Amino acid sequence: MLCTIIYFVLTIRERFDMYNKRWSNLKRRFILSKGATNVNSQQTKVKFGFTLAEVLITLGIIGVVAAMTIPNLIATHQKKQTVVKLQKAISVMNQAYRLAYDDVGEVTAEEARTLGAQNYFDKFWAPYIKVQSLCSVEGCGYGAYPQWKMTNGSPYGLAVHTSDARVAFTSMDGFFYIVVTYTGGSDDSTVTVNSVYVDINGTAKPNTMGKDIFMLERKIDGEKGGVVVPAYSSFTNAQVDRNCSKSGTGECCAEKIKRAGWRIDKSYPWK
Repeated sequence: MLCTIIYFVLTIRERFDMYNKRWSNLKRRFILSKGATNVNSQQTKVKFGFTLAEVLITLGIIGVVAAMTIPNLIATHQKKQTVVKLQKAISVMNQAYRLAYDDVGEVTAEEARTLGAQNYFDKFWAPYIKVQSLCSVEGCGYGAYPQWKMTNGSPYGLAVHTSDARVAFTSMDGFFYIVVTYTGGSDDSTVTVNSVYVDINGTAKPNTMGKDIFMLERKIDGEKGGVVVPAYSSFTNAQVDRNCSKSGTGECCAEKIKRAGWRIDKSYPWK
Protein backbone atom coordinates (compact mmCIF):
# COMPACT_ATOMS: atom_id res chain seq x y z
CA MET A 1 0.00 0.00 0.00
CA LEU A 2 2.78 2.43 0.91
CA CYS A 3 4.66 1.68 -2.32
CA THR A 4 1.50 2.38 -4.34
CA ILE A 5 1.02 5.74 -2.65
CA ILE A 6 4.65 6.70 -3.29
CA TYR A 7 4.29 5.68 -6.95
CA PHE A 8 1.21 7.85 -7.43
CA VAL A 9 2.82 10.82 -5.71
CA LEU A 10 5.91 10.54 -7.91
CA THR A 11 3.71 10.27 -11.02
CA ILE A 12 1.88 13.46 -10.16
CA ARG A 13 5.19 15.18 -9.40
CA GLU A 14 6.46 14.23 -12.86
CA ARG A 15 3.33 15.78 -14.39
CA PHE A 16 3.95 19.03 -12.57
CA ASP A 17 7.57 19.09 -13.69
CA MET A 18 6.52 18.44 -17.29
CA TYR A 19 3.99 21.27 -17.29
CA ASN A 20 6.46 23.68 -15.69
CA LYS A 21 9.09 22.80 -18.28
CA ARG A 22 6.59 23.34 -21.10
CA TRP A 23 5.60 26.70 -19.75
CA SER A 24 9.22 27.81 -19.39
CA ASN A 25 9.95 26.81 -23.01
CA LEU A 26 6.93 28.71 -24.28
CA LYS A 27 7.94 31.84 -22.41
CA ARG A 28 11.39 31.75 -24.00
CA ARG A 29 9.91 31.02 -27.41
CA PHE A 30 7.46 33.87 -27.53
CA ILE A 31 9.28 36.93 -26.24
CA LEU A 32 7.27 39.96 -27.30
CA SER A 33 9.06 42.51 -29.45
CA LYS A 34 9.14 46.12 -28.41
CA GLY A 35 5.69 47.67 -28.66
CA ALA A 36 3.89 44.34 -29.12
CA THR A 37 1.01 43.58 -26.79
CA ASN A 38 0.20 39.97 -27.61
CA VAL A 39 1.17 36.94 -29.66
CA ASN A 40 -1.55 35.38 -31.80
CA SER A 41 -0.33 31.92 -32.58
CA GLN A 42 -1.95 28.50 -32.58
CA GLN A 43 1.22 27.16 -30.96
CA THR A 44 0.53 29.17 -27.80
CA LYS A 45 -2.84 27.55 -27.25
CA VAL A 46 -1.56 24.84 -24.93
CA LYS A 47 -3.88 23.51 -22.26
CA PHE A 48 -2.49 23.07 -18.81
CA GLY A 49 -4.53 20.88 -16.47
CA PHE A 50 -5.13 17.43 -15.10
CA THR A 51 -6.92 14.63 -16.81
CA LEU A 52 -9.88 12.95 -15.13
CA ALA A 53 -7.70 9.96 -14.31
CA GLU A 54 -5.14 12.18 -12.58
CA VAL A 55 -7.85 13.90 -10.55
CA LEU A 56 -9.28 10.56 -9.47
CA ILE A 57 -5.84 9.28 -8.54
CA THR A 58 -5.18 12.39 -6.46
CA LEU A 59 -8.49 12.05 -4.66
CA GLY A 60 -7.77 8.39 -4.07
CA ILE A 61 -4.42 9.21 -2.49
CA ILE A 62 -6.05 11.81 -0.25
CA GLY A 63 -8.64 9.23 0.80
CA VAL A 64 -6.01 6.60 1.58
CA VAL A 65 -3.90 9.03 3.61
CA ALA A 66 -7.00 10.20 5.50
CA ALA A 67 -8.02 6.62 6.23
CA MET A 68 -4.55 5.93 7.62
CA THR A 69 -4.17 9.08 9.73
CA ILE A 70 -7.64 10.04 10.98
CA PRO A 71 -8.14 6.94 13.20
CA ASN A 72 -4.76 7.60 14.82
CA LEU A 73 -5.66 11.23 15.42
CA ILE A 74 -8.98 10.22 16.99
CA ALA A 75 -7.29 7.63 19.22
CA THR A 76 -4.67 10.16 20.33
CA HIS A 77 -7.40 12.65 21.22
CA GLN A 78 -9.37 10.01 23.13
CA LYS A 79 -6.30 9.02 25.13
CA LYS A 80 -5.58 12.62 26.11
CA GLN A 81 -9.20 13.18 27.13
CA THR A 82 -9.14 9.99 29.19
CA VAL A 83 -6.09 11.16 31.13
CA VAL A 84 -7.57 14.63 31.67
CA LYS A 85 -10.82 13.18 33.01
CA LEU A 86 -9.01 10.69 35.23
CA GLN A 87 -6.94 13.49 36.75
CA LYS A 88 -10.08 15.53 37.30
CA ALA A 89 -11.83 12.63 39.06
CA ILE A 90 -8.84 12.13 41.37
CA SER A 91 -8.73 15.87 42.07
CA VAL A 92 -12.45 15.97 42.94
CA MET A 93 -12.14 13.08 45.38
CA ASN A 94 -8.99 14.52 46.95
CA GLN A 95 -10.60 17.88 47.48
CA ALA A 96 -13.61 16.25 49.11
CA TYR A 97 -11.36 14.10 51.28
CA ARG A 98 -9.35 17.09 52.49
CA LEU A 99 -12.46 19.12 53.30
CA ALA A 100 -13.92 16.19 55.23
CA TYR A 101 -10.67 15.73 57.12
CA ASP A 102 -10.70 19.38 58.21
CA ASP A 103 -14.35 19.19 59.30
CA VAL A 104 -14.92 15.73 60.76
CA GLY A 105 -11.54 14.05 60.74
CA GLU A 106 -10.55 10.78 59.15
CA VAL A 107 -12.23 7.41 59.34
CA THR A 108 -10.43 4.09 59.38
CA ALA A 109 -11.48 1.16 57.23
CA GLU A 110 -12.90 -0.64 60.27
CA GLU A 111 -14.88 2.44 61.31
CA ALA A 112 -16.27 2.79 57.80
CA ARG A 113 -17.50 -0.79 57.90
CA THR A 114 -19.08 -0.23 61.30
CA LEU A 115 -20.87 2.91 60.12
CA GLY A 116 -22.25 1.18 57.05
CA ALA A 117 -22.01 2.37 53.46
CA GLN A 118 -24.71 5.05 53.48
CA ASN A 119 -23.80 6.58 56.86
CA TYR A 120 -20.13 6.61 55.93
CA PHE A 121 -20.85 8.29 52.61
CA ASP A 122 -23.29 10.82 54.11
CA LYS A 123 -20.78 11.95 56.72
CA PHE A 124 -17.43 11.81 54.98
CA TRP A 125 -18.19 12.35 51.28
CA ALA A 126 -21.63 13.69 50.38
CA PRO A 127 -21.26 17.18 51.94
CA TYR A 128 -18.07 17.81 49.96
CA ILE A 129 -18.97 16.54 46.49
CA LYS A 130 -21.47 17.97 44.02
CA VAL A 131 -23.73 14.94 43.78
CA GLN A 132 -26.24 14.96 40.94
CA SER A 133 -28.03 11.75 41.86
CA LEU A 134 -27.62 8.68 44.04
CA CYS A 135 -28.08 5.22 42.62
CA SER A 136 -30.80 3.29 44.40
CA VAL A 137 -31.30 0.43 41.95
CA GLU A 138 -29.12 -2.56 41.17
CA GLY A 139 -28.09 -1.67 37.62
CA CYS A 140 -27.60 2.08 38.12
CA GLY A 141 -28.36 2.61 34.44
CA TYR A 142 -25.82 0.08 33.16
CA GLY A 143 -28.16 -2.83 32.67
CA ALA A 144 -27.97 -6.39 33.91
CA TYR A 145 -25.07 -7.69 35.99
CA PRO A 146 -22.17 -7.84 35.26
CA GLN A 147 -22.04 -4.21 34.19
CA TRP A 148 -18.30 -3.84 33.66
CA LYS A 149 -15.51 -5.70 31.86
CA MET A 150 -11.83 -6.24 32.60
CA THR A 151 -9.06 -5.35 30.16
CA ASN A 152 -8.92 -9.04 29.20
CA GLY A 153 -12.57 -8.93 28.15
CA SER A 154 -13.94 -11.01 31.03
CA PRO A 155 -16.80 -9.71 33.20
CA TYR A 156 -15.69 -7.66 36.19
CA GLY A 157 -17.30 -9.26 39.23
CA LEU A 158 -18.49 -6.20 41.11
CA ALA A 159 -22.14 -5.19 41.39
CA VAL A 160 -22.18 -1.41 41.06
CA HIS A 161 -24.79 -1.11 43.78
CA THR A 162 -25.16 -3.28 46.86
CA SER A 163 -27.17 -2.15 49.86
CA ASP A 164 -24.98 -1.18 52.82
CA ALA A 165 -21.78 -2.29 51.09
CA ARG A 166 -21.06 0.55 48.66
CA VAL A 167 -22.66 3.78 47.54
CA ALA A 168 -22.93 4.68 43.85
CA PHE A 169 -23.63 8.18 42.60
CA THR A 170 -23.29 10.49 39.60
CA SER A 171 -21.54 13.82 40.06
CA MET A 172 -22.54 17.10 38.46
CA ASP A 173 -19.75 16.73 35.88
CA GLY A 174 -21.20 13.43 34.66
CA PHE A 175 -18.75 11.06 36.35
CA PHE A 176 -20.06 7.88 37.99
CA TYR A 177 -18.46 6.94 41.32
CA ILE A 178 -18.65 3.98 43.67
CA VAL A 179 -17.43 4.44 47.24
CA VAL A 180 -16.72 1.04 48.74
CA THR A 181 -16.98 0.21 52.45
CA TYR A 182 -17.26 -3.56 52.34
CA THR A 183 -16.84 -6.27 49.74
CA GLY A 184 -17.35 -9.42 51.78
CA GLY A 185 -15.79 -12.85 51.54
CA SER A 186 -12.12 -13.48 50.92
CA ASP A 187 -11.83 -10.28 48.88
CA ASP A 188 -12.36 -8.16 52.00
CA SER A 189 -9.19 -6.19 52.72
CA THR A 190 -7.97 -2.72 53.60
CA VAL A 191 -7.41 -1.97 49.93
CA THR A 192 -10.91 -2.94 48.80
CA VAL A 193 -12.57 -1.27 51.78
CA ASN A 194 -10.80 1.99 50.95
CA SER A 195 -11.34 1.76 47.20
CA VAL A 196 -13.20 4.20 44.98
CA TYR A 197 -14.24 3.42 41.42
CA VAL A 198 -14.88 6.07 38.78
CA ASP A 199 -16.46 5.78 35.34
CA ILE A 200 -15.30 8.94 33.58
CA ASN A 201 -18.11 8.97 30.99
CA GLY A 202 -20.99 7.95 33.22
CA THR A 203 -22.77 4.77 32.24
CA ALA A 204 -21.91 5.09 28.54
CA LYS A 205 -19.85 2.38 26.85
CA PRO A 206 -17.29 0.81 26.69
CA ASN A 207 -17.60 0.27 30.48
CA THR A 208 -14.19 -1.39 30.57
CA MET A 209 -11.44 -1.15 33.17
CA GLY A 210 -8.62 1.01 31.90
CA LYS A 211 -10.75 2.62 29.19
CA ASP A 212 -13.42 4.57 31.05
CA ILE A 213 -13.44 2.84 34.45
CA PHE A 214 -10.59 3.26 36.91
CA MET A 215 -9.90 2.11 40.44
CA LEU A 216 -8.63 4.53 43.07
CA GLU A 217 -7.84 4.06 46.74
CA ARG A 218 -8.00 6.12 49.90
CA LYS A 219 -4.67 6.20 51.73
CA ILE A 220 -5.04 7.00 55.41
CA ASP A 221 -2.66 9.26 57.31
CA GLY A 222 -4.04 10.24 60.69
CA GLU A 223 -1.54 13.04 61.28
CA LYS A 224 -1.59 14.84 57.95
CA GLY A 225 -4.83 13.65 56.47
CA GLY A 226 -5.05 11.04 53.76
CA VAL A 227 -5.08 11.23 50.01
CA VAL A 228 -6.91 9.57 47.11
CA VAL A 229 -4.52 8.00 44.61
CA PRO A 230 -4.63 5.37 41.85
CA ALA A 231 -5.18 1.92 43.32
CA TYR A 232 -2.27 -0.40 44.10
CA SER A 233 0.24 2.44 44.23
CA SER A 234 2.52 0.20 46.34
CA PHE A 235 2.86 -2.41 43.59
CA THR A 236 6.09 -2.86 41.66
CA ASN A 237 6.28 -1.82 38.02
CA ALA A 238 6.17 -5.47 36.98
CA GLN A 239 3.00 -6.05 38.99
CA VAL A 240 1.33 -2.94 37.58
CA ASP A 241 2.27 -3.86 34.01
CA ARG A 242 1.05 -7.43 34.45
CA ASN A 243 -2.32 -6.27 35.81
CA CYS A 244 -2.87 -3.43 33.35
CA SER A 245 -2.52 -5.57 30.25
CA LYS A 246 -4.66 -7.41 27.73
CA SER A 247 -4.49 -10.46 29.96
CA GLY A 248 -5.08 -8.65 33.26
CA THR A 249 -8.01 -7.16 35.16
CA GLY A 250 -7.13 -3.50 34.58
CA GLU A 251 -7.37 -2.44 38.22
CA CYS A 252 -3.84 -0.99 38.07
CA CYS A 253 -4.36 1.04 34.89
CA ALA A 254 -4.75 4.38 36.67
CA GLU A 255 -1.44 3.73 38.43
CA LYS A 256 0.17 2.75 35.11
CA ILE A 257 -0.95 6.04 33.56
CA LYS A 258 0.45 7.94 36.53
CA ARG A 259 3.83 6.18 36.34
CA ALA A 260 4.07 6.96 32.63
CA GLY A 261 3.93 10.67 33.46
CA TRP A 262 0.15 10.89 33.11
CA ARG A 263 0.24 9.48 29.61
CA ILE A 264 -1.21 6.45 27.87
CA ASP A 265 1.92 5.04 26.27
CA LYS A 266 2.48 2.32 23.68
CA SER A 267 2.57 -0.45 26.28
CA TYR A 268 -0.92 0.44 27.51
CA PRO A 269 -3.74 -2.01 26.59
CA TRP A 270 -5.78 0.59 24.72
CA LYS A 271 -6.96 -1.45 21.71
